[in-house]
Amino acid sequence: MVESNDRKQQLDKDLRSLSANLPALRDIAAKKASVVARQSGAGSYTVGPIPVNLGAWQLLQDILKFARELARALRFAPSFDAEFVFKGTLRHLDDLLARPDAASVCEIAHEASKRLSRHLEPPPAMVMIGKCLDLDCRAELWCGEDDLASGWTVCPRCGRTTSVHEVQQLRMVEAATYGVQGTAADISAMLRDQGIKVRRQTISQWKNRGIIQPVGQQDGKPVFLVWDVWKAMNR
Repeated sequence: MVESNDRKQQLDKDLRSLSANLPALRDIAAKKASVVARQSGAGSYTVGPIPVNLGAWQLLQDILKFARELARALRFAPSFDAEFVFKGTLRHLDDLLARPDAASVCEIAHEASKRLSRHLEPPPAMVMIGKCLDLDCRAELWCGEDDLASGWTVCPRCGRTTSVHEVQQLRMVEAATYGVQGTAADISAMLRDQGIKVRRQTISQWKNRGIIQPVGQQDGKPVFLVWDVWKAMNR
C-alpha cells in the first residue's frame, strides 16, 4: 500500500509539473527562423518559420504524444490540449494506476518531467547536443566544454561512450529533414546552442566563395539551409 501511495504521489507531482511547465517549453520550442521569401520559376513565395531549437521541439513532440496516449486511455475528447489532459488526468489517477501498463505510464511521465525541468533549468555551462546513439537508451546528452573539446561524452543513463560529432551529425540530419534555415546570424546562434561553433562571418565568407548557396532572403540578408552550413564545416 505504501508503494502504491508513493507511485500515486509521484505521478501526481509529475503530471502537475508537465501541465505547469509545458507552456514555457512551447515558448522555447517556438523559437523560429524568420519567414523568408524564396524564389521559384513561378516567382517568389513565402516559407513559414521553422523551429530552430531542435532539442526543445523534439521534447515537445514526445510530451504531446504522451498526452494523446493518456487522452485515449482515459477517453478524453481528442480536441483537448496537452495541458488540459495532464490536469484532467489528476482526477483519474486511480483508474490509470489500475491499468496493466501503469508502471510504464508512471515511468514515461517521470522521465518527461525530468527532461522538461532540465530544458527550463539547464546545467551551468552545458548544452544538449542530442540523444544517446543506443536505440534502447536515447537519453539526452548534456555536454560541458571539456566534453566538447575532447570530442567524447558518456551517457549518464546507459554509460555508453559516444562521439560528440556523431551525435551532432544525427541532429543535423534531423535539421535537414525539417528544412531548418536562417540567416548567417540565426544559424550561428542555433548551432552554438548545440555546442557547434561557427561564426556568422565564416558562413558569409563561405557564401562569397561559392561553398554554400543561399535559398532565399530575409530583409535583404541571404538565408541558408543549416544542412549546407554543416556540410561546409565538415567538407
